[in-house]
Amino acid sequence: MFRLPVALLCAVTLLAGAAYADEAERDLSGRYRCVGTSDAGGKYVGDVLIKKVNKGYRIDWVVGKTKYSGIGFVDEDRFAVAWTINTPNGVAIGVVSYKIKKDGSLVGKWTDPALKGIYDETLIPIHDNLI
Repeated sequence: MFRLPVALLCAVTLLAGAAYADEAERDLSGRYRCVGTSDAGGKYVGDVLIKKVNKGYRIDWVVGKTKYSGIGFVDEDRFAVAWTINTPNGVAIGVVSYKIKKDGSLVGKWTDPALKGIYDETLIPIHDNLI
């Protein structure tokens, strides 16, 4: 009498557990191309390197001649990052929140240290063809 509901509950639990395990094992480490909108309103492109460190990540951007560094962590389908840049007035700090997409891209919103606006940035994974 209760076999079907119990079997369905077990199947759903197993599938949900497997899906969560897949998400928990995701590693964002690698090289990415970044494309975004600057705080001046123009478009930019650059290179990004993400490295897994313990429970979080180190992330480095190079946009033109400018280097940014940050640290972050994954929470479900989000990658939260605090970034810094050295300026003549000292270190400036900003934040970016990326949505992790199924294709491996990271679609984010960031703010500048002066909090003048919210801007777009997408990180597209670079898959090296090793033949």
